[in-house]
Amino acid sequence: MNLRLLLLLLGLLCFASLIAFEQSIANPISFITETDYLAQPYDQKGFIKGSLFLFSYLFSLIALISILYIANNWIAVGLTALCSIIWGIDLYTQLLGSSPTGITVAILATALTETGRAADLLVYKKPLTYALTASACFFIFALLLRALIEKNKRIWFGWSVLALSLSIISIGALSYKIFSITTQSYPAPIKLALVFKQYYSELPKHEERILKPDIQASKAAEYQTIVWVIDESISGNYLGINGYTKNTTPFLSSIQLSNDMQNYGVVNSISNCSNTSNLFLRIGLTSTLKQDFKTAQHNLPTIFQYAKRAGFETYLMDGQMAPGEVQNHLTGYDLKSIDRYIGYPRSIYPKNRDHEILKTLEPLMQATNQKRFIVVVKWGAHWPYPLAYPQEQAKFQPAATDSLTEMTANNKEIITNAYLNAVEYSVDTFLKQLVTQLHPANSVIFYTSDHGQSLFVNSDTALTHCHFNSNVAALPLDEFKVPLIVFAKNAKEIFPQLENRMYSQEEIFPTTLKLFGYASSIYSSYGSTLWQGQKSNLVESYILDSGLKVQIPKHAL
Repeated sequence: MNLRLLLLLLGLLCFASLIAFEQSIANPISFITETDYLAQPYDQKGFIKGSLFLFSYLFSLIALISILYIANNWIAVGLTALCSIIWGIDLYTQLLGSSPTGITVAILATALTETGRAADLLVYKKPLTYALTASACFFIFALLLRALIEKNKRIWFGWSVLALSLSIISIGALSYKIFSITTQSYPAPIKLALVFKQYYSELPKHEERILKPDIQASKAAEYQTIVWVIDESISGNYLGINGYTKNTTPFLSSIQLSNDMQNYGVVNSISNCSNTSNLFLRIGLTSTLKQDFKTAQHNLPTIFQYAKRAGFETYLMDGQMAPGEVQNHLTGYDLKSIDRYIGYPRSIYPKNRDHEILKTLEPLMQATNQKRFIVVVKWGAHWPYPLAYPQEQAKFQPAATDSLTEMTANNKEIITNAYLNAVEYSVDTFLKQLVTQLHPANSVIFYTSDHGQSLFVNSDTALTHCHFNSNVAALPLDEFKVPLIVFAKNAKEIFPQLENRMYSQEEIFPTTLKLFGYASSIYSSYGSTLWQGQKSNLVESYILDSGLKVQIPKHAL
């Protein structure tokens, strides 16, 4: 082996290592960590997921290295310069502390909605200098490597473009089909194309939501800390505290006579799918609002805007998302009203993600020097159910033990028991720790879920929620059934449950506005509060984002 070839091979190894290092300077071997995480035996598909990720990652490195081999000098230098700039921007983002994995959809959304403040970034001269220097060094190193490649070994530029395109398309398909494989786990030039695609497909540019300047809180807030806990896939009718035949909530059942807990039982969710329920909860899109549905869902101000106007520091903790990633139609404009948006690394297993949220909540709940409004989106009983709880705590048996168990009639018993185990762990165990350790006297916690689960209803094994049918009578109502519990000092007195009234998840929004200190003329425009309930024997829920509603009678809940 001649010296030139040896230098080239060593150089290419260093080049690939630099790409991997820049991807996450906080974890230079992140792709190895990610492969190990995906391949863990907690998931029977782990080996397949880990192998697919590793193969796609190595192919992305080959695609990027192929740029150095392009025969046309102008194209090769141009693409190398473009990649170096992208790496520099990604590194700058990491050095700013915005995201440990560089550019994300959330950061892109914020950047595109605050372009007028781009000059403010120049204030951070040190990280900017580091990023520019690293980008320039990377570019120079790439050109030196290219000079070692013999001309007869160079390729037509189309082959490199094809490799890059195949890499982007295949990674996009993998991240779309496999929830645990994320675009953030790939090199910046590959990732950026997918981030743009995700932004423009899932986060279309909306007009900024406007909270009119004359809307102001008219009195002091009633609580120092107000928390919304929005669980995932929890059916209120599967909770022991709500009368289910198996005791899935031993802790809650033990304190149900406590004056500090008010259980409204099973209520209707505002929608039957995570994306729409979380959005509609966030903007208070209740059945009372007499607005065009499509306009209202894009223009109504968020609960975070009201909280900020009332002097609260705002938090959104999403246990389902990695740092910087967004979901549930959250836009860059919406992020402007959220002081801290917190995601959790993919290396945290599903069964542990909600307890990481508790660790984040503890210091915030104990502090008394600042009014805080916190929204928590939990991992909850997310499908596949066996991954949502420790197997050694599986009380209800026989239960499915891996994610390969199909939703079939033959597996009804083991799937249902797995769901019950997930419910006990994600609801009862979580709330026990939250209420007993983190709940001071000056706070109020609203607990609910995004939607329920229609387990094997009408022998349907295709979906557990998110059904759509223009014939609303054919919809399984179980996916609209969620819990609603309030925890506060003297909750039973402060939030009385009136006789002959129906309660709904949509009453959380106007109730919270009243607690912020807003006048009746403001919060009552969103409908009844929990202090009023509904006199009707019917409540309404939206069917996805169709604008259609399903009416749910009292006896069905």
